[in-house]
Amino acid sequence: MKEKIAVIVVMAAFLATLSHSRVFADDEGGETAYRFDPATQTSRALEYKNTWAGYKLYQSNCKSCHFRGNDKGARFLDTDSRTMRGWNTLFYKKNVQCAKDGSWAKLSPEELMDVNDYLYSKAYDTWDPRSNKSCG
Repeated sequence: MKEKIAVIVVMAAFLATLSHSRVFADDEGGETAYRFDPATQTSRALEYKNTWAGYKLYQSNCKSCHFRGNDKGARFLDTDSRTMRGWNTLFYKKNVQCAKDGSWAKLSPEELMDVNDYLYSKAYDTWDPRSNKSCG
């Protein structure tokens, strides 16, 4: 009887350990999400390194004009200004003023994909159980 209990306890501990193992692609421990990129017709893994690089590029390039109360005439832009589909469409069609006036020309296609990855991962219709936006 003691042997059966020991086996059950060992199996339960193994299953608990297995359920907490690192099967995630990013350094934050979140689940791997994917984004279909219409420009390249590929599916991109939204890994921490991509979204972090996109965040840094977004802060240094986009937020220099798109902040609240700017005098450049650029509308205020935040990650949740658009849906996931909206961000993909914007970067695919490039029909916004920033793309037309050459502001995006200083970024490589890979950097633009990183910015799109970041914005897509934080879009209006994403859900994060750790944020206060999820409380309803």
